[in-house]
Amino acid sequence: MRYVVASLLVVLLSAWAATAAEYRIDATGEADGKTVLWFNGAQVKVQVDSALVVTGSLDLAGDRLAFTAVGTAWGQGIGDSSTFRLDLWLLFDAAGETERGIPIRLRGGMAGSSRDTDLAIGEIGSASGPFFFLVSHGTETYRVLGTANGRAAGAFVVPDDPLTMQMEGVASYTLSGDLIRQADLPDPVSDLEFPWDSASWPPELLDELFDLLHGLPPTSSDDPPPAP
Repeated sequence: MRYVVASLLVVLLSAWAATAAEYRIDATGEADGKTVLWFNGAQVKVQVDSALVVTGSLDLAGDRLAFTAVGTAWGQGIGDSSTFRLDLWLLFDAAGETERGIPIRLRGGMAGSSRDTDLAIGEIGSASGPFFFLVSHGTETYRVLGTANGRAAGAFVVPDDPLTMQMEGVASYTLSGDLIRQADLPDPVSDLEFPWDSASWPPELLDELFDLLHGLPPTSSDDPPPAP
């Protein structure tokens, strides 16, 4: 009898694992844009604005669909040029379609940290951190949480604002995680289970994230981030 119970338990656990992993997204993002820097001693604040292309696949109960989406990535960061640390908060919004012509949209945010930033050689560095996306596929909406990994580098150019320094370059990200069906968004949207402490985000950027998750069009700004 023990062996029968054990065998049933193994079967149930295997079935649960298969079910839990059957809705999934795996994607790579490529961003091309500018990073504006404001220096105050060793502290540096950054503003990021870039064009974004996301390619990847959705696995929906074993039905794998390739997709491509284009949009924007933007956000803010605070760094320390003496410790090579940079904390970033980024928003993403990209829309496109799957290989079958079904509309798809990815929107959400990422919080990441880099400890190998070296602005002297144009290295923003590698960063990793949690992300939260809503993925709209046709009439269905899913939420996905995971860890994003990325790397960015660029070169200094003549700045648009002479009181700043400006870099132009590229960044790449990998994003993967399980898709969970999401019904109507909670009110307030902050009741969603974000994988970060929302108090750590710049308040105005967090408000933009809430608007974005509600489906409002993205907004990015070249205005400097507020003083701490």
